[in-house]
Amino acid sequence: MTFGRTLIVIALVTACSPSSQDQSAVGDPGLRDQLLARVARDQAIRDTSVVQMRETGTNTPALIRSEQAVDSANLAWLKPQLERAGFPTMAQVGRDGVFAAALLVQHADDDPSFQAAVLPQIEAAFKAGVVSGEWVALLTDRVAKAQGRPQRYGTQATMTGVRLVIDPIADSAQVDARRAAMGLPPLADYKRMLDSVYAPPQAP
Repeated sequence: MTFGRTLIVIALVTACSPSSQDQSAVGDPGLRDQLLARVARDQAIRDTSVVQMRETGTNTPALIRSEQAVDSANLAWLKPQLERAGFPTMAQVGRDGVFAAALLVQHADDDPSFQAAVLPQIEAAFKAGVVSGEWVALLTDRVAKAQGRPQRYGTQATMTGVRLVIDPIADSAQVDARRAAMGLPPLADYKRMLDSVYAPPQAP
């Protein structure tokens, strides 16, 4: 199983909660509500997945199908929305709505071409100070992996048996410098963080 659903994404759930911003402060509260509701479903199924991984070291086929169904439904809604109006702005949906849109793009793995098309918009949001560098790093690596290229920031990992293995990285000697530029911890710390979430319990 591949893990692009990292602690970074999990930690941003509170930032995407409906109570984190006054709806009167955004230009399109209906769009914001849709984004936050879809992220809530996204994170609920992933919370269940994390618990099961910690307890058993694997996910059931039924849970995997449920996660894929949530992602597919979100993609079917999100793609025409972004193609029609572009990536949402803070003025439209608030910071939490922008974060929600970024998270949904991360999990749109059924359509790597869509993710690649949105990446420049995420990069622009980062340069404008709207989203943090971790969103750029995550999506850059997901796009690279989907295209069969080594990742740049080391955010993507694959579960092999009971071991979590970081996927190949281009110019790995400089990866920590690139991660630091995006506000990410060193790769070794990140790997320990992933292990603490996804690794199954050790036998006594």
